[in-house]
Amino acid sequence: MTRVYYVDAAIPSNRKKRRKEKTHVVFDGSRVFRIGKLTELENTSEIFVDTLFPEIYDEVLELLKKGVRAYLLKDTLKLKRVRIENNLRKSDENDAILLARIPIEKFRQLTIEEVEIKARIGPLIRKYRLIVRWKSTLKRLIKRGLNYNFEESVRLMEPDRTRISREIIRHVASLPIYGEVYRKACEILGVKNSVELAILVLELPLHLPLNGLKGLLGFTPSKNNRYHRKLRTHISNFATSLYMCVKKGVNVSSEVAEVVNRLPRRLALYKLQLMTLKALRTAYLATVKPLAGG
Repeated sequence: MTRVYYVDAAIPSNRKKRRKEKTHVVFDGSRVFRIGKLTELENTSEIFVDTLFPEIYDEVLELLKKGVRAYLLKDTLKLKRVRIENNLRKSDENDAILLARIPIEKFRQLTIEEVEIKARIGPLIRKYRLIVRWKSTLKRLIKRGLNYNFEESVRLMEPDRTRISREIIRHVASLPIYGEVYRKACEILGVKNSVELAILVLELPLHLPLNGLKGLLGFTPSKNNRYHRKLRTHISNFATSLYMCVKKGVNVSSEVAEVVNRLPRRLALYKLQLMTLKALRTAYLATVKPLAGG
């Protein structure tokens, strides 16, 4: 007998860092239970998940290749609304149960091709970050007079950086929803072919409200000064590229040009980061609202 499962997905624990083990919470229509991997589900015909983390791509892919139909919630704000309507507190168990009350049209079906593409993008992004970080380090050493033929190393890195950037952009642009969000964000900001923007579209939880995204990236002061440093680096790099485009006379949106020409460099870069975040959120809402019925 085949079964349908509703899953509040979790990021698997990192045993090397000794974190508390994270498990997926599953509702099968009658009971709630926990599993370590989605592949532990038995006699599965369909699964409905709230979020698709990069860490569980392999689990979802294995199910898809076995013929299981997997559905992803189009907009996680829908889950929050249903929770409020039912006067329930937020918990993994409640969210798994509430997924079963959301109409199927609020989900979209995942394909093997899409998940495979996402699984391939992860290693590309990690390699891109590594190249950018080492290039930056070598350039700093060169400026300090410690040049052990580092200029040649920097030169040799550039073709790889360019190639990987193009691959990431191509993959993101080909994905359902993500590709449309990327194109709309590029249009708002007046840019083309930005790898930093493509990574932000893929990795930022754009379903969060703008204030939540600001907190995630460290724009909102916090007591412990914790924020997502990798994503903050991407948005900072993108703001710098916008700034340089204006200074070099490259066409961008009039709003971007106005900020660069009016404000001092440091303040302009900060403002451009906030504009980028707002553009991404706007592009996301413009994409998912029609899919979620407004």
